[in-house]
Formats: sequence, structure tokens, C-alpha cells
Amino acid sequence: MGLRAVSTVNTAVVYAACQTGLARILTAGIVGLALLQGGAAAAQQSTVDFTVSGSSTIRGWTCTVTGSAQVTAGSSTPVRGLDAGVQTATLTVPVDGFICPEEEMTEHLLEALRADEFPEITFRLEGYQANSQGAVTTGTLTILDTTQEVSFPLSLTPSGSGVRIEGEVALDMTDYGVEPPVVMLGLMRVRPRIRIQFSGIITP
Repeated sequence: MGLRAVSTVNTAVVYAACQTGLARILTAGIVGLALLQGGAAAAQQSTVDFTVSGSSTIRGWTCTVTGSAQVTAGSSTPVRGLDAGVQTATLTVPVDGFICPEEEMTEHLLEALRADEFPEITFRLEGYQANSQGAVTTGTLTILDTTQEVSFPLSLTPSGSGVRIEGEVALDMTDYGVEPPVVMLGLMRVRPRIRIQFSGIITP
């Protein structure tokens, strides 16, 4: 075989290899993009209603807010209503969305939670143990710039195409750096212990 023929063959081989390599890169890129899009689609966001209640030296109080739950199903222990289990879950509360019976009370709450600096309260699931009612969950709760581990029971009830979740957790707001409001020239002091309740229907 002549030198020109060999050169032609080598050129063809290099071109084919380049084309094959390019095809593999493009294929990998497309597959990766599809996986990313699939992962994003798997995490569904649902509306969750939250109620925060407590007491003071004068009376009890209750404030409400609508937040969200973002849940990705699959690859874990099955729980009631979720045969594939839960891979990730995040509860988010928009601080400026709180509504209290009195406008002044709302203002004091937002001031205590420093809504301008920390616009969200978040709970991120770390793990759970399934039971007949749902699960006992463990995760991290972030309020202001403090994150702590919390654990609480979660009720799960199948509801149409989704699952109704219900839960509550009690905590001391001072553990998260929140100073209980003091109003009416100190006549009313909010006690630090509060209870957070939530419910909603998730569609993972």
C-alpha cells in the first residue's frame, strides 16, 4: 500500500474516531440533562398550612402561615401512602406570611423572627422510621441562623392522588436565638415555649 493510501486510511480512522468520540460526548450530555430534568420533575411542591401557638403572661396566642412541602419519592423504606418511600423532603415557611389575630402582634412576631434578615424557616428531612400511622421523622430545623436536629411523629393518610401529612413539634424559641416579644410596656411577656402544627396534601 502506498504512502498516499496509508495517509488516507489514517485520516479516515482519525475522523471516524473523532466522530465517535463526539457522538459519545453528545449522548452523555443528553442523558445527563435528561436525568437532571427527571430529578427536578420528581420533586413536587405542595401547599402546607402551619399554625404556631404559645402563651404569655396575659393570654394565649395563635398565628398562621401558608408554607410549602417539597418531596421526592423513591429509593427508601415504604411508608403509609408512599409505597416507594421518601428520598428527600423539605418544609418551608415564609416568615413574612405570618398572620396573627392582631396587626400589632404580627409586627412583634416578624420583628422577633427578623424577617428582613431571615425570610424562611426550613425543616429538612434526614431520616425516618415507618410505623402504622406514618413515620417518626428526624431532620434539621433552621430558624434565624441556628440549625438544630428535631424529631417528631408524622401522620400520613392516603387522599386521592396524594397523601395528607399532619404533624407537630414543640420547641423553645430561645434555643434558636429568638427573643420572645415583650409588649404593653412589659406587662405582657410572651413565653418561650411554642408549638408548631402543620397539615397539607403532598403529591410526590
